Amino acid sequence: MPWETLLLAASILLLSSFVQSVIGFAFNLLAVPLLIWSGLSLAQAVALTSVPILVQVSVATWKLRREVVWRDVLPASAIRYLTLPIGISLLYLINRLDPVTVKQIVGAMLLLILASQRWIRITPRERLPLVWDLIAFGLSGIMLGMIAMGGPPVVLWLMAHDWSALRTRAFMAALFLMAAPVQLALLYWKLGPEVAAYFLYGLLMTPLVIAGSLAGIHLGNRLDRERLRRLILFFLFLTGLVSLMSPFFK
Repeated sequence: MPWETLLLAASILLLSSFVQSVIGFAFNLLAVPLLIWSGLSLAQAVALTSVPILVQVSVATWKLRREVVWRDVLPASAIRYLTLPIGISLLYLINRLDPVTVKQIVGAMLLLILASQRWIRITPRERLPLVWDLIAFGLSGIMLGMIAMGGPPVVLWLMAHDWSALRTRAFMAALFLMAAPVQLALLYWKLGPEVAAYFLYGLLMTPLVIAGSLAGIHLGNRLDRERLRRLILFFLFLTGLVSLMSPFFK
């Protein structure tokens, strides 16, 4: 990777981890499109972000280990394991398209994710019918493998449950910890030569991701979180829109 691209990628990961800490989500929603615009392929962008995420969720799961309800995590993980290979196969196919088309696909997915989080409202309850588990975690596995954005279907599923914030955070951390090693293994199996070096780059950039997270926690407590959240969501919307309309941009 040229040093200019390396510095740009490091800055993107730092910014994305800051945003994640401030508003509670959006690391890959922001990082993957921007990394593609910086010149990386979709597979390289996914590989670069996956290793820091693995480290983050490992630490989070350890800290929240007493709150993890494994009878919830394990069935959800099993469903994701079934559909994750489908997502990786789609990633392989998308990655072979021209860069402009890839930007359009990622932009369209980002806009759909933002729209679903904005407009879908669900009345919380203790349990959902099994069919909704299959839909949410099946779709999450596909999206995780395809564009490393497996969180939104899970977030919508969690919004439908009247769980405590601590139980919700523990579930998310453990769920993504269970999937991360499988995702990395499938990525390497399907796209080894292209992504191997980016696993290492991601590992080397992990301290930056941690620093961005700590800065987000520190500064987020001093800023108007709701106003900052709206600003970030608007920036994500612009990122998706510009990506979707990339044929009109040089």
